[in-house]
Amino acid sequence: MRTLYTLATALMLTLVGFTAQAQCSDKVIKKATKDGLGTYIFESAAFKPLSSFTSSKGMVEAAFSVYSQESYRVINLCQSFSELPEFMIYDTEGNLLFSSSKEKGKTNYDFVAQKSGDYKIQFKIPSADAKNGGACVAFAIGYK
Repeated sequence: MRTLYTLATALMLTLVGFTAQAQCSDKVIKKATKDGLGTYIFESAAFKPLSSFTSSKGMVEAAFSVYSQESYRVINLCQSFSELPEFMIYDTEGNLLFSSSKEKGKTNYDFVAQKSGDYKIQFKIPSADAKNGGACVAFAIGYK
């Protein structure tokens, strides 16, 4: 049986306090999640206005839990930026698994978790958007 408790806890600790803004609305994120996951089963999504990250210094980070040998898709759902923020995925040991800087425009990453534990996603915010209060930092996770 799949439990979302660990994932929900990690996401809530990192991305609490959702603000209802047009760009960061539940409805918009749900639609983008459904479109982006394709054949993957929805696991979780998290979103928060960029303005709520007071000391991000160009980077925003969150954690999510995975289970060994499960297939996952992580999608970058960031919205209202001058250009799509780069995103990086790190495994439980801090090894870089994926960086969208190497694959410009790619918004998702599919992988099989080698170990159970917490993975990290980081978003590199374009410097032009550092004070863009209307921008939304968002991602979703699905599994097969």
